Amino acid sequence: MNAPLHTPERAAMAAHTFDAVAEAAAIAETYARTAAEFAAIGDAKGLAYALRCATSAILNATEIAMTLRPTGSRGGA
Repeated sequence: MNAPLHTPERAAMAAHTFDAVAEAAAIAETYARTAAEFAAIGDAKGLAYALRCATSAILNATEIAMTLRPTGSRGGA
């Protein structure tokens, strides 16, 4: 038998998942802002590092957010 769609446990897990996505997105934002500052001062090494970190944080946020999608979903964006 399948678990009910709306249970207190699932709601709590979803809330924690949204918190984790928000935190990863905030980290990405910080690195993106830092990348802009490195670009402004012409620091190529710092710019590349900050962009790699921002990319990693965005990918992490995406992977976490994907757990919120219903299993077997075939919908679009």
